[in-house]
Amino acid sequence: MLFIYINIFSDGIENCIFENKNLNSIEIMNIDDYLFKDEAYRGERTALRFRWVLIIVIFLFIIVTLLKGNYKEAFYASIPVMIFLIYNIYLWHLIKTKQNFYFLRYFSVTIDTVLLTVHIYLNSIFFSDIAVSTTASIFIYPILMFLAVLRYDKKLILFSTLLTIFLFNLNYYLRLKYIDNELISKVISSDVLGHTFKSGYLLILGLFFLKIPDLVYRFIKRQKEALERNIEIEIKLDNEKKEKGILEKLIQEKNELNEELVIMNEQIAASNKSLNELVQTKDKLLSFISHDLKNSFSTMASIVETTLDNFEEMSADDISKSLEILYKHSNKNHELFDNLLKWARLQSGKLTVQKERIELNLFFKDLHRHFENQLELKNLELKIEENCEFLVLADRNMLKSIFINLIGNAIKFTPKGKKINVHFQKKAENIIIKIIDEGIGIEKERIDKIFDIGQNVTMKGTEGEKGSGFGLLLCKELIEKNNGTIELQSEFGKGSSFNVILPSALKN
Repeated sequence: MLFIYINIFSDGIENCIFENKNLNSIEIMNIDDYLFKDEAYRGERTALRFRWVLIIVIFLFIIVTLLKGNYKEAFYASIPVMIFLIYNIYLWHLIKTKQNFYFLRYFSVTIDTVLLTVHIYLNSIFFSDIAVSTTASIFIYPILMFLAVLRYDKKLILFSTLLTIFLFNLNYYLRLKYIDNELISKVISSDVLGHTFKSGYLLILGLFFLKIPDLVYRFIKRQKEALERNIEIEIKLDNEKKEKGILEKLIQEKNELNEELVIMNEQIAASNKSLNELVQTKDKLLSFISHDLKNSFSTMASIVETTLDNFEEMSADDISKSLEILYKHSNKNHELFDNLLKWARLQSGKLTVQKERIELNLFFKDLHRHFENQLELKNLELKIEENCEFLVLADRNMLKSIFINLIGNAIKFTPKGKKINVHFQKKAENIIIKIIDEGIGIEKERIDKIFDIGQNVTMKGTEGEKGSGFGLLLCKELIEKNNGTIELQSEFGKGSSFNVILPSALKN
């Protein structure tokens, strides 16, 4: 307990010293004033609270006495407690109004000890003759003595100790002749010799209490000296900071300049990256136009020229085959032009997103009609999962372009007589739409490059169909515009699964 109080006092002194600190002129508060005035005032309030507890305990004792029918005993017991109550109310008023006069300390100690002695005396008369010498009675006296310690007045501690020993012995010897000798022999140390030893213990305890203020004072004095040294060090450091102020400012300006340079370098790197992407995009577009379109139109022109030159000699079957080739090339070119146009509008920001709730089952049933001729030509089955009521939040036209490209690719790379499945799956707040084919699949090393605009990963279909690979790039950007993602799972020779993940229109 002593060390707890010392820590509390040291924290209080430290706060007071730093509250009064001035770096130009240091004024350290008077420890005596703080310890023996301010803290003594707090000790007086602690004593006041203890008295309230003691009053409540005695009142409970009186109530028990009344319940047992001992009215006379309860009356006499209530006299000292009423005096105690009135005095405590008066003292509470003085403390609340900051009228804590010095003489009240001695008066309070006297009242506390005398009223406790009277109470023990009455208890000895009415209830237990040996009460004046029991441990329960003796235990309260040191508590009252310790309350004097809380005032931090050595004279008051000495006065409390001597008064306690005097009243403790007075009570005992006034009641000794009324206590049965047989009762004294049964209670440990209740005889005269034992009582003398108890008085000696109280005296030793009082002498120990006398040392507490000195101990606390020495401890706090050392704390004060340490704090003074800390303040001197702080002043020295403050002066050093002022001397280094210009240097620190220059360093700060240099750091700020470095940060600006780093930001500029990052911006340049980002610009270079964007420029490289634009260059790759330009090269890719030129490749589409110069290679795919050139070859396609050359083929178409060659077929038209051959047909015109030999039309009269050509059979109906030859003409039909020529027209079929022209139809395939025109479809391919139309698809490429449509994708290029949409991609260009997307890059320029002219292609806006208009999201709506789309029921996938109905959407894919309508989309199925778009592929009927292609499916029939290759004898393929497009199987759409039924009995599901999934809804996505997306732009309908963009969604149509996405799955025209994905299903068109699946048809292109799936051999005759196979199946293409459209499967739906709910995951958290998203819907996964899987386009699964039984086609030729994609080699592992090409999977990571298939959505990269700078890579050329085009392949021929099962019937020799040519593709630019641009459709998948468009799909990826359209899906991302709708807050979605696309994943590819493929095994070469066994088929592929393009998984489009879009936000569900029905949140959990």
